Amino acid sequence: MNPELLARTLLHLTQIGFAFTLTALLWYFFKVYQRNYLKSWAIAFSCFTAYAAFILVEVFWRPVFAAEFFGSAVKFLYISFCYGFAVWILVGVYEAVKQQRLASRTVNQLLLLVTGIALLSVTLFLVLPQWQDLTLYLQFYLRLVLIGLALCVAGCWLWSLTKRIFATKVVASAMLAWGLLFLASAGSILWHKTEQESIQIVLYFKHLELLVQVILGLGLIIWLQEDERSTNQQLTAKTQYLDSHDPLTGALNRDALLRELSLLLQADTSITLLMIGLDSFKVVNESVGLKQGDRILREVNRRFESSIVKPRLIARTGGDIFALVLEDCSTDRQKLFALQHLEQLIEKPFTTDSGLIKLTASIGLACAPQHAVEADMLLQKANIAFHHCKRQQQRCTFYQPGMEEESARLLSLEKDLLLALEQDQFVFYFQPQWDLREQKIEAYEALVRWEHPQKGLLMPGQFLPLVEQVGLSKELDLLLLEKAVCTLAEWRKQGIHIPLAVNMSPVHFQVDGLKSRIQQLLLKYQVSPAVLELEITENTAMGDMDKGSNYINELQQMGIRVSIDDFGTGYSSLGYLRKMPIDKIKIDRSFVTEMAANDSDMMIVKTMITLAHGLGKRILAEGVETETQLQLLRTLACDAIQGYLLAKPLPEAEALALLNGCALTPG
Repeated sequence: MNPELLARTLLHLTQIGFAFTLTALLWYFFKVYQRNYLKSWAIAFSCFTAYAAFILVEVFWRPVFAAEFFGSAVKFLYISFCYGFAVWILVGVYEAVKQQRLASRTVNQLLLLVTGIALLSVTLFLVLPQWQDLTLYLQFYLRLVLIGLALCVAGCWLWSLTKRIFATKVVASAMLAWGLLFLASAGSILWHKTEQESIQIVLYFKHLELLVQVILGLGLIIWLQEDERSTNQQLTAKTQYLDSHDPLTGALNRDALLRELSLLLQADTSITLLMIGLDSFKVVNESVGLKQGDRILREVNRRFESSIVKPRLIARTGGDIFALVLEDCSTDRQKLFALQHLEQLIEKPFTTDSGLIKLTASIGLACAPQHAVEADMLLQKANIAFHHCKRQQQRCTFYQPGMEEESARLLSLEKDLLLALEQDQFVFYFQPQWDLREQKIEAYEALVRWEHPQKGLLMPGQFLPLVEQVGLSKELDLLLLEKAVCTLAEWRKQGIHIPLAVNMSPVHFQVDGLKSRIQQLLLKYQVSPAVLELEITENTAMGDMDKGSNYINELQQMGIRVSIDDFGTGYSSLGYLRKMPIDKIKIDRSFVTEMAANDSDMMIVKTMITLAHGLGKRILAEGVETETQLQLLRTLACDAIQGYLLAKPLPEAEALALLNGCALTPG
């Protein structure tokens, strides 16, 4: 074999082998690391491998390329592979620079364009033989120039990266050098006219091209390692960030707060720690959804960050609880200003997809060094003050010695309440409601009692406020609701058909899921909704007029009656009362008790009765204990009464005996 031909063959085989190896390595790394640019470059070098193989075939088997149609098809293929290499190199560089995948539609359009150019450069001479003199320019020089330009663009693009590492510089330099080699090769061959000179130039440039390929391959491998190391560093940094920050709001988490607070306390400076909890935020989540609730929490954190009190530390220690650390806030005036400002930040309405929402907050404060000198103790005492503030339904509370004992007592009570819910220690006592027109019992109100194993029978006032403070109102409501429906089912079996009124706590009424739960219970126990009545307080009904009205309408459509309890103690207006679709109004006992001796109370009761009748609603007076009160209410045309004059709340057996015996004869 001719030594020159042997040298060319070995050079081409080396180039093909290296390109194939680099293709395999890039594809392997793509499978491992799932980087899109690795896939694009693997495809690019597979195209280059095919292109180099066709060049080698041309060296040994020229007759194939000389054949008119078959040769044209082969030329079209290797020119297409050549242009495909250029396209995929650019695609890979784009994906590496932008860190995102190039749209498949764009890639396909580029490939279609270069395929069209390749097809044109081959078929043009079959259609127009007179243009044969342009063959060398369209099939050879144009190919070298386009590839050279593509590689130069890719190299310059990589050099433009603001964060260049060593491997990026190597790859950019290699691509730029490779592109310049293609351009120089085209220029040199065009300059030298003889075939022998052209072959020598090609050999020189092929050696340089192989060297550049090796440098490029090594640079790509190093780049991959650098990229992977950079990704691992970013993941490590993100992990460290998440270890110390709340992922939702970006505030510090509890552990990070304690670490930073410890450092501040070591500096022996005056520090005020505030625990800020959003009131009734659970209801907000249930009404507008968790996504909108998260949006509110992020906005709360943003408001704290931009606050003029400039908190030194901001942390989220619970679902709706934030902790703020203030420095240089030692005087009472400074603390009062900070509290008022923070309250205003929270009370400013929040925008949600459902409309504006206004929130309030409970704030507990503890100061260092007055209350504690260690971070965990200071946080504990601020937390104690916060929960005391919640229980007392205050806006803010400073820590005071002795609050720990109250917290311990409530913790013990919470355990007792959970056990009582589990063991069904709550029972109903039933108080009759007397219809003054029909002279009969028209309904019973179910009043809860707690049969405590050690303390005996506890009245509602002894435990219901604490139930609300420890957040078990919803659980108790559901238990009592099922107990009431079960009681109605038992009465139906005994042939007793009388309505039963059940009190609902404000935190549970209007919450999504209550209606469906009622439907499930009525279906389970086969109870008619007509005998179930829900009693809600005046403020509960009027808190959100539109929502409350819609909710009560839905309950009435189910056949359930709704009444307003303790009417006169809230803030409803005549317009609200007119629009609210309730069935019954219950006058609070505080007005009935003094009506015989107090003209103002007498006038209020009279006005309430007239108002209710004018709106077409039944009205019942609570707390009737004397004959005088009964006669006055009868004179005022009150519809029904309830109170100790008729009967105190009775166990179920006595209440049913009273109903069957009809022992009531008031008036």
